[in-house]
Amino acid sequence: MYRPFPHDLPISKPGEELLFLREEKIRFMQDVLFFIDCELHNATKPILQEYGIGHAHHRLMQFVCHCSGASVSEICKLLGITKQSLNRVLRDVLELGYIEYRTNAEDRRKKSLYLTPQGEKIEEKLFQLQRKQFLRAFREAPNNTYIEGFQRILYGMLSIESKQLLELHSSQKPDKGKA
Repeated sequence: MYRPFPHDLPISKPGEELLFLREEKIRFMQDVLFFIDCELHNATKPILQEYGIGHAHHRLMQFVCHCSGASVSEICKLLGITKQSLNRVLRDVLELGYIEYRTNAEDRRKKSLYLTPQGEKIEEKLFQLQRKQFLRAFREAPNNTYIEGFQRILYGMLSIESKQLLELHSSQKPDKGKA
């Protein structure tokens, strides 16, 4: 199977001396990430079916929750999709009453997206299902150093643009104090 070389990565970089990371281990971790994604999605299926929405709707609601007040353009940028791709999913959750538009207080021409109280309730239920999986995994870690290392690895896999978007939107969201 052809796998293109990621040309945006430097040839020699920190951590490259970690020769124990053979291709088999990296491929195994690639598979692990795939199954984690599947299991996180599968955990939410009963709630999604109950409310008549799918994973794309969940993803949109998740980011509207995290970036409350974001514009459609900002959400598209965060999700890495076009407005056309977002339109059907957004229309569904607007019609179902899970997300609403509000006129931007600073610029009345702009509309911002917010979860409705019903949307907040659904998003919280979905989050709690996935939270259980994270907590189970974190409890199995021998100590906090492993968790911090895991977070660094995941963060290290992000592009510079994704890191900037994540930092921008996480700095705008007050911490709810939930683990």
